[in-house]
Amino acid sequence: MVYGKTTMMPIEFEYKTLRKALQLNMTLSEAQKDHIKQLNALDELRNMAVQHTKIIQHQQAKWHDKYIKERKFKSGDWALLYDSRYKDTMGKVHTRWLGPYEIVEVFQNGAVRLTTIDPVRFKLLVNSHRLRLYHKPATKE
Repeated sequence: MVYGKTTMMPIEFEYKTLRKALQLNMTLSEAQKDHIKQLNALDELRNMAVQHTKIIQHQQAKWHDKYIKERKFKSGDWALLYDSRYKDTMGKVHTRWLGPYEIVEVFQNGAVRLTTIDPVRFKLLVNSHRLRLYHKPATKE
């Protein structure tokens, strides 16, 4: 063996059809046909496994999509903003939802422009996945 060169193996070490034919008392052509049948069966098993995997993935996606709630925001609604910055430091009594904020504009890509409801207003742009719809409090009247 020379470093960096491929080795030259006798054909009976690379393809075991000749050895198999001698062990099973078959002719070489019968052994080759049997070997091709086994390879085809292996390909069929592989295709069946791939098909089964696709079916299982489709079923899992369908099951997970069943529990997705679609949230539609429109301008003028109020929303709470999830604050993920302090999720490890806060105690269990504190809330992680900030706001409420007023929705100014909803974009096609899922971004939402918010503004505070305080007299001093500032705008911020957030992802709609971080929002929860807030129902305005009822008035005393």
